Amino acid sequence: MDNKPLIPWHSMFMGVALLAAARSKDARKRNGACIASSDNKILGVGYNGLPRGCNDADPVYWGDDDTDPLNSRHSYIVHAEVNAILNCVTLPLTGSTIYATQYPCPRCAQSIIQVGIRRVVYLEKKPHHGASNAATEKMLADAGVALVQLAELEPPSGAWCDQLAGFIEAHAPARDG
Repeated sequence: MDNKPLIPWHSMFMGVALLAAARSKDARKRNGACIASSDNKILGVGYNGLPRGCNDADPVYWGDDDTDPLNSRHSYIVHAEVNAILNCVTLPLTGSTIYATQYPCPRCAQSIIQVGIRRVVYLEKKPHHGASNAATEKMLADAGVALVQLAELEPPSGAWCDQLAGFIEAHAPARDG
């Protein structure tokens, strides 16, 4: 009998982030995050979405005009990392790790630093966000927060999470046009 887990911790926590992302109603990009303690306990989970009380059916919230803050979803969406922090079941978060499906933006990096998270593990990074990515890297490095892509940290976990993401997408209910 082989009493070993089927997946390592990194796969589990990023898997939870991927499952959380599937709850997002942002059809452009669904992101999720999971915060884990140094002793492998889940502290918080979140996904990108509107603040409580805002009507998901209101088209203003989902606009794509980034030149007009009133009509840009970026003005309204709470990022997955911030939601995970706000949804924490325990505090402080000192020494914890956040697993994020997307490379964190500078605003999320600020929140990550402020609550004492010490490591960020991300699944994918948007290369066309060069300046924003550089600002995130600078802040995290200056604050002593480790930043690593899951595939570099643990290649089998990266591959497993890619498969899980594909499975979730393939099994999502058909959306009305």
